[in-house]
Amino acid sequence: MAEQRSERLKVVLMVAEREEQAAAARLGEARQQLEQEEGQLAQLQDYRAQYLADYREQRRGVDAQSLMSYSGFLQRLGEALGGQEQKLAQVRQYLEQCRQQWQEKYHRRRSLEDMIARMRSEENAVLEQRQQRELDDLAAQRMGRTGPGRKR
Repeated sequence: MAEQRSERLKVVLMVAEREEQAAAARLGEARQQLEQEEGQLAQLQDYRAQYLADYREQRRGVDAQSLMSYSGFLQRLGEALGGQEQKLAQVRQYLEQCRQQWQEKYHRRRSLEDMIARMRSEENAVLEQRQQRELDDLAAQRMGRTGPGRKR
C-alpha cells in the first residue's frame, strides 16, 4: 500500500519543527543580548551618577582647567549613554522581530500538526470503511456458499 499523505507530511513537520527551534534559539540569544545591553546602560548611568556626585564635591576647590576636563568627560559620557540607548533600542527592535518570527514558525508547526491529525483521522475512517466492506463482502460470500437451502 502506498504511503499515506499524513506519513509523507511528517518530513514537512520535521522541517517546521527545526525552523521553530532555530527561531526560538535566535529569540533566546536576542533576549540575552538585551539583558547585556540593559546592564551596560545601567552601569554607564551609575558611573555617570557617581562621577557627577564626585564632581559636585570637588567643584569648589578645583581650578578652571580641571573643571573643563570634568565637563568634557561628562559630555563624552553623555554621548556614550546616548549611543548605548540607541543600541538598546535597536536590540529591542531585533528582539521583537525574533519574537514575531518565532510566533510565525510556532503557528505554522501547530497548523501542520493539526492538519496531519485531521488527515490521519480521515485516513483511518477510510481504512475502517474499506475493512468493513471487505468483511461484509466476505460474510456475503460465506452466506452465498452456505446460504439457506444449501447443504454443506
